[in-house]
Amino acid sequence: MATRTPAAPKKGVLSLHRLGVLCGLAAGAWLGAAEAPTKLVTLGFSPFLISMGMVVGVFVARWTLPMALKGTAYVIRDLREKPHLIPWAILAGALWAVANTLTIFAIRDIGLSVAFPLWNTNSLVGLFWGVLLFKELRGAGTGPWAKVLGGAIAIVVGACILGLATSQQPAGLSERAAAGIAAALGRA
Repeated sequence: MATRTPAAPKKGVLSLHRLGVLCGLAAGAWLGAAEAPTKLVTLGFSPFLISMGMVVGVFVARWTLPMALKGTAYVIRDLREKPHLIPWAILAGALWAVANTLTIFAIRDIGLSVAFPLWNTNSLVGLFWGVLLFKELRGAGTGPWAKVLGGAIAIVVGACILGLATSQQPAGLSERAAAGIAAALGRA
């Protein structure tokens, strides 16, 4: 009886996977760079003013790039073909704006280097979306599952260590640290 070996992935699928990984890394780098202006809150700027500026920037960038690439007719046609997505997009934007404001309070209270890893526990939400709603690991072997679960465990352990390390602040700073940790995790 011959043993069956799993079929090798097609070259196109493998190159798309690599492109996806590169795009994910690029998105992380851009997100990290986008958070730098929030540090202005430590100079006395209003957290709400900084958040509003970032929200306006995202809105403008999100509309100008597709129109520059495809033209206004494409965007209008897309909106007409999928009007049911507009309320969901508005809800998602509103949730993002609240999270963005929490980001600024977290940075003010515990700093960017601690807040950023804490609120990136939201990647766990992405894992749940991918696994439970989109069934992305359906039929996957133990290797992919081990990688995903190992990464999720590393995220949780890292966030816990950061939270504990930050809570050991000098007197007077611990109240702000607790609020900053809550804001960072609430943003996640």
